[in-house]
Amino acid sequence: MSVLSLRSVSIGIAATVTMDVLTAGAYKLRWIAPLSPRLIGRWFACVALGQPVHSDIGQASPIGHEMAIAVPVHYVTGVTLALVYLMASSALGLNPRTPVTALGFALCTNLLPWLLMFPAMGYGWFGAHGPAGTRLFLSSLVTHCFYGVGLWLGVSILS
Repeated sequence: MSVLSLRSVSIGIAATVTMDVLTAGAYKLRWIAPLSPRLIGRWFACVALGQPVHSDIGQASPIGHEMAIAVPVHYVTGVTLALVYLMASSALGLNPRTPVTALGFALCTNLLPWLLMFPAMGYGWFGAHGPAGTRLFLSSLVTHCFYGVGLWLGVSILS
């Protein structure tokens, strides 16, 4: 299967949709307290404008259409990470259909927000200094596990 096949892209979309649906449920149950998607969209826009580092992205001037920016970038990221997962699984001789492989990879993707995104947004390593009412470390950990469940389901169903 070609890594850039429609099936591979569909796996990334399925994993990201699974992440979003399960995240919405966990949020409603108050298990997690993530950042507002608007702040994430604001940060994505600032990155595109060459201003990736902030003392607090929440204090940066709002940018029009923050949600319209956040959603497609979130899905492009999900698809890209799924492609990396499929390539890495193949290169390492791992079975991408096993839940342990999918969850292990998904847990590794936490390095992106913990060591890049949260610090650049002004919330410190691992989101330790996030806005009041958020639990960034735990929320990221949980939502990325949901992504792993989506990867496993997507690969199992679509491969």
